[in-house]
Amino acid sequence: MAGKTPREAVTNFLVPLQYALSCITRDVLSVRGGYNVSPQPHSLLFQNNPVILGQDKRYTLKLIQQYYIVKGENERGPWKVSTAAYYYTVETPDTHAAPSQEILGYHWHPAQRSAITYPHMHLYKGAGTLQHNLLKAHLPTARIAIEDIVRCLITQLDVVPLRDEWEAILAETQDAFHQSRT
Repeated sequence: MAGKTPREAVTNFLVPLQYALSCITRDVLSVRGGYNVSPQPHSLLFQNNPVILGQDKRYTLKLIQQYYIVKGENERGPWKVSTAAYYYTVETPDTHAAPSQEILGYHWHPAQRSAITYPHMHLYKGAGTLQHNLLKAHLPTARIAIEDIVRCLITQLDVVPLRDEWEAILAETQDAFHQSRT
């Protein structure tokens, strides 16, 4: 999302993400690293990472999204936010009866020191009994928007949404994302 200042660009990026996430959590994303141009990426994450999801509270979400503030062009400027990496991990909640277990994760970290630079998905032990070679696999995906994660949690994992109008919210925020991305 574009802004007249770096701070406005970050705010314009953050607000739709928070709105989409409000469909499944009341927790708020926070900015780590500030609102200034930097050679190091800034991060968005929940203050209490992971956060409990939905009315039924059967899953948690750990979210870290790294971004740069960069100069934009035309309607995409003068400042915009560019995603540098993301880590979205769905887990079972930590309880007195059992520790949390990771179920699945969507990751993209192209600048990290790793041979795996493409967007990918992990299936973890919490996903059930799978062949051992799948547990640590980097299954390729397209880049995943937060709205895709929220929609998957609601429609595939039966997280009970906190908002009745969740489908309209996700359509609105994802459309805005697709219109502004480069």
